[in-house]
Amino acid sequence: MEGLSKSSASIEELPCIIVEAYFVDDGTGTEYKGTNNELGEDCPGIRMTVEFDAEYAPAYREMLKSGEIYDIPVEFYKTTWRDFGDNPIVFRTFPVKVSLIDTTQKDYDSAINRFINSRIASNLLDEEKVQLARAYRKMKYDFNNNQNVLSLNDKLESEDRLDDRRIKFGMREEAIDAWMNDVSIDVENIPFEDMGFGTQNLIKMELAFKQNTEKSNIILFEEPENNLAFGNMSRLISKITSDNSKQIFISTHSSYVANKIGLQNIILLYKGNISQLDDVNPETMNFFKKLPGYGTVRFLLADKVILVEGPTDELIVQRAYKDLYGKLPIADGVDVITLDSLAFKRYCDLDALVKKPLRIITDNDGNIERNIVNKYKEYTDDYGELIKIFYETNESYRTIEPSVLAVNSNEQELFSKFRRVISKNNSMINKNVSEVEDFMLNNKVEWGLRVFDSAESIEYPQHIKDAIR
Repeated sequence: MEGLSKSSASIEELPCIIVEAYFVDDGTGTEYKGTNNELGEDCPGIRMTVEFDAEYAPAYREMLKSGEIYDIPVEFYKTTWRDFGDNPIVFRTFPVKVSLIDTTQKDYDSAINRFINSRIASNLLDEEKVQLARAYRKMKYDFNNNQNVLSLNDKLESEDRLDDRRIKFGMREEAIDAWMNDVSIDVENIPFEDMGFGTQNLIKMELAFKQNTEKSNIILFEEPENNLAFGNMSRLISKITSDNSKQIFISTHSSYVANKIGLQNIILLYKGNISQLDDVNPETMNFFKKLPGYGTVRFLLADKVILVEGPTDELIVQRAYKDLYGKLPIADGVDVITLDSLAFKRYCDLDALVKKPLRIITDNDGNIERNIVNKYKEYTDDYGELIKIFYETNESYRTIEPSVLAVNSNEQELFSKFRRVISKNNSMINKNVSEVEDFMLNNKVEWGLRVFDSAESIEYPQHIKDAIR
């Protein structure tokens, strides 16, 4: 947020945050039902408000007068939780219990301690717990009376004082059941704390799922993809999708996670806009679930997108953009994504929901009517300004190689420069048009890389120039 103007700021201008959760009205949450929500709906739910506390109004006004307010005074804010009936939330009796698994932090203590305490509670008799507590206290006693500790304390007593009082070292005296908090678990003889971060996250997730629904019926996952190998990621997704006893919220930047869990479950939060993909075409959803390697999240987060058929097309389009604008497209928020043409229509389905500028550069494969006009008719008819298809209009130039070669070989000077650009150690300098085309078709990525890295620029087919403009 921007800082407040010291000359014009007032209490009325201070921002607030409102977060609302709307529950399904199945008749079980009537005590949380009402119209105290931003939509004015008569339904159950809860409302969290972060706002200025009026009790601090006099102090805030005094600070305004003296010019001491430079930003939002968060120290004067309060957080309130109320249901849609405008009653305060009592979390002790609230039926929604939440477990947070933050894979970005190594915070294993709470999950492991809950697991240990529950197993101790269910497997030990009270007498056995007392005996273990005694054993733990004896261990502390033995440490405090170890000869080395006693010798150290003798030195401290003769040499050091705090507040002119004698000091010594010793293990803390704590509650009788404090020993439970010092117990950890070993997994196949490896202490949990020493295991890999990804394995820890998998175990934390499994422990969260094992909790009774009464203790935790909602699980929040923060970027589950962190530190997980591909195999572990697959195991994680299988566990998430196989448990129907809890509601799960996942924040992720991983296309694999989004695709496997199902695009219809995605809520895209981007630059203040919210897009829910629950209307995604069922065939498109199944396509991405079965072939999860596609970068759907990358597509959803980009400002503008150009889809191309292969790495050669991507290299040429990026270099053409750089030659025109002096920078690569990503610097302008334009993401060039390589796909096989099989996925183009699937991305068009997504674009119809998120409504961002989409350009597709594709081969005509020798038949424009069949491979382009008819194939994309539903999108160009309904989303003509949003989704645009660009292609070589000469059907004899089926792919990018003959198309690029054609505009770089119609003049001798252009052709000489093009041969220099795609040469390595002058390998193409004396080749004719047919020989150059054979090289390009048999070395698709290589000639594209040479164009991309060259100090000289080439000419580009008209459909590529139109797409990047």
